[in-house]
Amino acid sequence: MLKSLFIKNYILIEELKINFSKGFNIITGETGAGKSIILDAIALLLGKRAETDVLYDNQKKCIIEAEIFTDDQEIFQVLADNDIDKDNNIILRREILPQSKSRSYVNDTPVKLSALKEIGEKLIDLHSQYENLSLSLYNYRLKIIDIAAGTVSLQTEYQNKFNKYSENKKLLQELEISLAEKLKDIDYYKFQYDQISTAKLNDDAELEELEQKALMLENAEEIKESLLKASDLIYDGEISALSLLKEVKILFGKLSGKYPKADELNERIDSVIQELKDISSIISEDAENSEINPELLENTNTRIDLINSLLMKHRVSSIKELKQKAEEFLSYITGTEDIENQIKSLQETVKSDYLQLVTIAEELSKKREAVFEKFSERIISSLVYLGIKDASFKVVNSKNSEPESSGFDNIEFLFSANKSMEMQSLSRVASGGEFSRLMLAFKSYIVKASGVSCVVFDEIDTGVSGEIALKMGKMMKELSSDIQVFAITHLPQIAALGDYHFKVYKRSDKLKTYTVIQELNFDERIKEIASMIGGDNISNQTIETAKLLLTKR
Repeated sequence: MLKSLFIKNYILIEELKINFSKGFNIITGETGAGKSIILDAIALLLGKRAETDVLYDNQKKCIIEAEIFTDDQEIFQVLADNDIDKDNNIILRREILPQSKSRSYVNDTPVKLSALKEIGEKLIDLHSQYENLSLSLYNYRLKIIDIAAGTVSLQTEYQNKFNKYSENKKLLQELEISLAEKLKDIDYYKFQYDQISTAKLNDDAELEELEQKALMLENAEEIKESLLKASDLIYDGEISALSLLKEVKILFGKLSGKYPKADELNERIDSVIQELKDISSIISEDAENSEINPELLENTNTRIDLINSLLMKHRVSSIKELKQKAEEFLSYITGTEDIENQIKSLQETVKSDYLQLVTIAEELSKKREAVFEKFSERIISSLVYLGIKDASFKVVNSKNSEPESSGFDNIEFLFSANKSMEMQSLSRVASGGEFSRLMLAFKSYIVKASGVSCVVFDEIDTGVSGEIALKMGKMMKELSSDIQVFAITHLPQIAALGDYHFKVYKRSDKLKTYTVIQELNFDERIKEIASMIGGDNISNQTIETAKLLLTKR
């Protein structure tokens, strides 16, 4: 039950707070007085998107707050899911800031807009003037049937599973397409990888070493000849460098004690002799190992050509980069294997999800179809009461072969207002007044089952008048014995049925115009209803008619 509503700095409302009671609450006011403003404010508490141009004073924030009483256990569970303490009095609050930002609260706990919407819609059912048109929309019809069948939670469970199934199915298709594209080029990548892998490139400096080796093999004869000659000059010849140095050493040995530097120079000559011996040893060894080997040269050049051809082919400048290329090819090859494994796993998941969907969808169909006949009979009964004496109404279900977002079901409402007319889709045969009565019939059936504690009808009486309007009012009055009902109306016969009556009107001063809502006492109600009957010209007759309407309710 909506206990109170507080609105501050919203469009034409500077600030107002109004308390409400259970039962049948009537809201009236001239066109443009601001009734829609109050409805829009409530809609913001139910998750409607906010705009900054709604600020009465664009320098201040807007606050909309409602206190609602409930004892519904489902609501308490939603509160717990959002880390909000259980409380029978739930306070919904929305703040719109001048900086184009919006904040939402439930019991002073900040929440996401989606959470505010989820909680708000379980507390208040807001019927707008345009909701009649929604009857032609499939999702709205499905919602009506699910409420009537008690399958809202099951449909939500199914929808979540269907969304996950659809995501996995889409991902599976994308992976299969990706794999098909990769497999087109897999032979090319395998060939490129095998070619580099077969080359067995281990040492990043191998090419430089091979080129040096080839250079020596190409000049092996000259190198060997020069090394042997150098060896003779240093060590093996009759007059070698070492033999000459030894003679010098003997000479300086004779000068020891006679020439001060003789000993020092002898030590240095010893070092030179030792260095020449080492050089001679290296030269001799290299000369011995030097060989003229055309076959080895050919093999070396072949290896150099192979590496150079790979470098040129893959447009890289070093063996290190060539090995990186090989890793890229291998990654592509193994990547297809990973995709194949993902596809296999995802196929099993999609298959399992599909079987679960089918099971839940079949259960949904069974429970929904179980209420079709009773629901149709109740709607026809209400329509007959509301003056459509020859009304026909039927729920039909042309099932899908595969589970869709709503299951297997494709629900349609068929309607005819006359015996001579065959039943057709609502959107094709129902007039404005018939839509209004249909909507009231639906609401009166499902609103109790939905668990909301308050329903707001915004001019649901559009397109009707006289006795039919009175009967619509009585249906809303009857509904208010179970839940709190608000009716925004221009019809006096409906307004007179209310337990409480609120009037919305504008006031102006020299600086501004603003909207006010006021609860009317009995005398004020007489005057308001009289004006609804006769307009500005209130007469004794309209006063008496208003009194009669109020006393007969």
